[in-house]
Amino acid sequence: MSVINKLNQQLVDLFQSQLCETALPDLDLKLWLLEPPETESFSPAQVEAIWSNMPYWAFVWSSGRALAQYLLDNPGLVKDKVIADFGAGSGVVALAALKAGAKQAWVVDIDNAAIDACEENARLNGLNVQGVNGLSDLPQVDLLLVGDVLYDPRNHGLAAQLFTDNWAVIWAESRAQTRLSHYGPVASLDAETLPNLGGFDEHKQIHIYHHRV
Repeated sequence: MSVINKLNQQLVDLFQSQLCETALPDLDLKLWLLEPPETESFSPAQVEAIWSNMPYWAFVWSSGRALAQYLLDNPGLVKDKVIADFGAGSGVVALAALKAGAKQAWVVDIDNAAIDACEENARLNGLNVQGVNGLSDLPQVDLLLVGDVLYDPRNHGLAAQLFTDNWAVIWAESRAQTRLSHYGPVASLDAETLPNLGGFDEHKQIHIYHHRV
């Protein structure tokens, strides 16, 4: 069974849906994303099922989409660098970094299905990424890219840890973060999550922070 078929089987079993090849013209990328119903919106029961078993890798989240756009608009930030996309999900940030000139891209996610999805999305765009499950598994990288992970209380100490450990980080969050007050805010962009889950994604202004070393 192909990787895409295995990923699809998870989605069919849980949500009676599957992945479809989705173009993102604003980023000049294609991703395998959860196929919305013919009505173009999920039913309340489907939304509840998705949130209970969230396949983060089957969406392109607003923060990742904004960070990807920011990198494409500012390619000098990643040109010739080895980058890592933390909490990668679909891998959209890593793919944008490669399109902007990054030398190598790693994707970091605790979910092996997400790493599979990142690799398939890279293949769809004629690119290549390598996946690991944690920061400690990475080789030396020049820049860490982080998108919207502070919704999870388990990650609340991450900003301070990365700052203390002197990582070079570009961080995107859908809420202004006091935890990122020691990072330099550099931009705000508007972006939406795809596919849309019916109005849940209220935080569409994404704040970009940068810690240089």
